[in-house]
Amino acid sequence: MIAACKQCGLIHNCYCQAIPKIACDLYITLLTHENELLRATNTGHLAKKVLKHCEVEIWQRKQPIQALASDRIPMLLFPDDDSRAFNDLSVDEIAQAQFIVLDATWQEAKKMLNRTPELKQLPKVMISSNTESSYALRRNQEKGNLCTYEVAAQMVEQLGDASQSDKMMTFFNYYLACFQAERSGHQYKNSTV
Repeated sequence: MIAACKQCGLIHNCYCQAIPKIACDLYITLLTHENELLRATNTGHLAKKVLKHCEVEIWQRKQPIQALASDRIPMLLFPDDDSRAFNDLSVDEIAQAQFIVLDATWQEAKKMLNRTPELKQLPKVMISSNTESSYALRRNQEKGNLCTYEVAAQMVEQLGDASQSDKMMTFFNYYLACFQAERSGHQYKNSTV
């Protein structure tokens, strides 16, 4: 019997060797809904593997958010009427920020925001993107929504580092093909990353 990879958990389609290491000046906390830990379709874990300054914190409704105690200035990445465009932030604002990304379904993310007064008080930023999501692993995706990993890649691109963002998305598309092949119980044949 073939054992699953201890790092990625896949049996036939280990993608570990393809994971790029992206060094950028983004500090991101993925505030992850506990349901995401149980979903094979979660992409936040990929962002953590790829980005140098990306950490995961599990959201607990009645627990303080550790990322808010950081020395950095917390900003919530969430599209809202009072959100600023990420690409309108100055270099200094980005350098000092701890970006908090709600890693959950859109419905869960809205509940997390509504049930956490500390999050409501944070300055909000949003990604302005014309890019269509290539993420098709979940049903009920609304047009224009990006998954957690794609949001991180867009942030890198909007920092002005298109080559690093391209590396992230090349890997992501490879990962998606590997994941789909794994679900079907076969090995993905294209090894080009």
